[in-house]
Amino acid sequence: MKKHFVLLTLLLSCAPAPAQQTETDAQQQAPLYHSEDTALETELAKLKKLAEKGNPEAAHEVYAFYAQRGHRPQAEAWYHRHLQLKEARSEQGNKNDLRELGSLYLRGDLYLPPNPQKGVTYLSRASELGDSASTLKLAEHFATIAPAESQKFYARAYELNKAVVDTIEAGKDLSAEQKEALCIIGELELKGIGTAQNTAAGIAHLEQADTPVAYLCLYQAYAIGIGVAVDMPKALSYAAKVADSDNPKAEEKADEMAWILADAYFNGKYGMQVNVELGEKYLAIADKLNYAPAVYCKALRLKAAGKTADAYLEFCRLASWGHPDAQMHAALMQLHGAEGVTQNVEVAVEKLIKLASRYHQGQEWYVGRAPYELALYYERIGADDLADEWYRIASDRNVVEAMAHRGLSHIRPGSAMEWSPTLMYKWWKIGSNAGDATCSYYLNIFLWVAIPIILIIVFGLPILVVHILNKRSEKRENSEEAES
Repeated sequence: MKKHFVLLTLLLSCAPAPAQQTETDAQQQAPLYHSEDTALETELAKLKKLAEKGNPEAAHEVYAFYAQRGHRPQAEAWYHRHLQLKEARSEQGNKNDLRELGSLYLRGDLYLPPNPQKGVTYLSRASELGDSASTLKLAEHFATIAPAESQKFYARAYELNKAVVDTIEAGKDLSAEQKEALCIIGELELKGIGTAQNTAAGIAHLEQADTPVAYLCLYQAYAIGIGVAVDMPKALSYAAKVADSDNPKAEEKADEMAWILADAYFNGKYGMQVNVELGEKYLAIADKLNYAPAVYCKALRLKAAGKTADAYLEFCRLASWGHPDAQMHAALMQLHGAEGVTQNVEVAVEKLIKLASRYHQGQEWYVGRAPYELALYYERIGADDLADEWYRIASDRNVVEAMAHRGLSHIRPGSAMEWSPTLMYKWWKIGSNAGDATCSYYLNIFLWVAIPIILIIVFGLPILVVHILNKRSEKRENSEEAES
């Protein structure tokens, strides 16, 4: 026994010692729950104490603070801490927590890769507890991957919301939950999903809900023809109810509805009579909600009305969101120094070059217009080589105004472009067919003036010379016969 003990001792002494984890290694592996920003740490002290007591909302606020201040490692650590606390609380059967976690895992987030299996697990638990929103999310999730499963969840969602609707009492105000339930069963009845299609009941339930969400659903039904015949005037009447709500919101698509109405009244679309006053009203709503097409329309209308300074501010506002057409307008106004706009040629040219480089298959107007404006600018300052290059790019992008110059460049001495009357004719012909007056003018001169002159020179002159030589020869022969 003693021998065995000695042998074991020797073996243990010869075995390599386990690696000792240094304090630095432990710090690197541990989540970074604290930063070196003393002021921020003081500010977050109370929230962190709440989080330590198991409050996931407090942990999320801490995450948000770190993210806003650019402390990415700490933000990530607190994001996952918030998830852990939320998951722990969800074990108590909190439907809101289960729904939020399920949705989060389904779509993924900045610090969270999607995990559909986990998402479905959380949503299913919430659905079993009677949460209709989670049931609908499951129905939508399975719609393309498991239609039968999807229909099962839609039917359950209908039952859950129908039960809420059945609690409505005549003469009493509807609760938010009852209004939402009316919207859900109304939409399902219109589409015939999860229940038998019942258009009349669907419309009645949506009308009874009397919310922007319900009227948006009715707009879509009449605009597309969901359970009803397409009826755009009817659809627009519901769009107006969305846009005219007490507090129109972009998330309820009030911005889009207002813009559709503005466009319809300005241009007499969808069977509506032109009504500028109503057009302006709905344009203002969409503009206030920062709906990009509406802001662009407003800027164009201001520009057309001669209010260039105001138009420029609107274009700049829209350009700051990355809107290329607005960037184009703002650049041109800077380049030419529109009334009320400070001219800045250098900045404008830089913007135009950036826009020109954004060319892709979409063929948006700015990708051709920018090169054309650059060509005009360089031609104006006498930089002919640069002008020719931008004219070439613009004409390649189907800007008909550039094609007249492109054609001339193919026959102009000293041009960097290939000398080719054939290419000259090609570009003038394309431009003329597209309706460009300059190309048509050049093409007519070429066809009815230049070509006849060339034909005369090429064929007529040799014939004339031969005729003259024959006459001289005949005259000499006659003279020689007379002398003899």
